[in-house]
Amino acid sequence: MFWQIDYILGKNPRKMSYIVGFGNHYPKHVHHRGASIPKNKIKYNCKGGWKWRDTSKPNPNTLVGAMAAGPDKHDGFHDVRTNYNYTEPTLAGNAGLVAALVALSGDRTTGIDKNTIFSSVPPMFPTPPPPPAPWKP
Repeated sequence: MFWQIDYILGKNPRKMSYIVGFGNHYPKHVHHRGASIPKNKIKYNCKGGWKWRDTSKPNPNTLVGAMAAGPDKHDGFHDVRTNYNYTEPTLAGNAGLVAALVALSGDRTTGIDKNTIFSSVPPMFPTPPPPPAPWKP
């Protein structure tokens, strides 16, 4: 798990952090309304925000700490706001990152999951009953 976190933070072929605002080289065109529309006290409807979605300028607001979707399987990454496959910070992706970071928090002598983040989660379904005894005529 450590190498995956290192990869996300910039130890990868692109030498790019996929965490917005971490390091010097990170996604600048995150596909996120709050990051791409300038703070100018004007309310925009959905279509009104398209002019910022479609611009090639970097986001006016830095979504610090959000993880972009990331590279493809060949380490390719296109920092283009309209290509959400690379630049959208999803809840599912960021939740996984947060869970991994919490599990790795603290000193390394306590091991992974020292905070019992995973072992404290109850199972989604009850444990099934044991199978019945073999039938005998």
